Amino acid sequence: MTSDAVLIISTAVDAATDAVQHKLDGRGVPCIRLDTEQFPFDSQLSLSVGGTPGTPHMSYHPRGSAIAIAKSPRSTWYRRVRTPTRPEAMDQGVYEFCMRESRAALVGSCMSVADKVMSHPASVWQAEFKPFQLSVASAAGFCVPKTLVSNSPDRIRDFHDEGRRALIVKPVRSGYFEYGGEPRVIYTNRFLDEHLSNLDSARIAPSIYQEFVPKSLDIRGTYVGGRCFSAAIHSQTDVAAAVDWRRTDDEHLPHSRHELPHALEKIIRDYMNTL
Repeated sequence: MTSDAVLIISTAVDAATDAVQHKLDGRGVPCIRLDTEQFPFDSQLSLSVGGTPGTPHMSYHPRGSAIAIAKSPRSTWYRRVRTPTRPEAMDQGVYEFCMRESRAALVGSCMSVADKVMSHPASVWQAEFKPFQLSVASAAGFCVPKTLVSNSPDRIRDFHDEGRRALIVKPVRSGYFEYGGEPRVIYTNRFLDEHLSNLDSARIAPSIYQEFVPKSLDIRGTYVGGRCFSAAIHSQTDVAAAVDWRRTDDEHLPHSRHELPHALEKIIRDYMNTL
């Protein structure tokens, strides 16, 4: 790999990565893509460092091919990391150990050969803690809906009863999990009066409870190099997407370009600079 190449750390099934890689290919920019769910069971990674001064040498072998990453790439995009499925014959404890070690080796090696990183792993990990996100957002000037993070049935009930406000509930970190051997997803959902009778189950894991904000659409902003690129997601055109736009099965849920107010862009800039 030459210093002209872009290193992308992502997953095999990711439309955003596909689109960026397609653009880079069209511009003649060499690109190396590491699909993280292949590692370590379907790929091999090596990092050589020390002995003599110099740049660390990294190599990556996905599914029988060999890719040498010996020089600093022109830039690195840390998109996301996904873990591979546990081999059927592997003990769960051994699998979890292998995942921790593989994550540390993969990300640490990529950071060793990268100078310019978009979405640096250390910053991403810090920013992915939603309670921290909300605190930073509020300090930056965002109007954050009233929020409770808790596993206390009494506190949740009190939060619901304050002003009889309408609420939503969502996971604190990630809604992806496995149940009965099948992948499942927990989306953002309305928290209804009928759920108050089953609050004891809230003890086993904290969740985020938040004021429900009626909306005409969702706005998703992508912040890159000081600029914010925004898209309006017309979620209310699909009943399934009304609360959480990700819930839809419609691959053509309408999107359109959107311009944010300058005052809000400044708040976003301050927020991202903090993160």
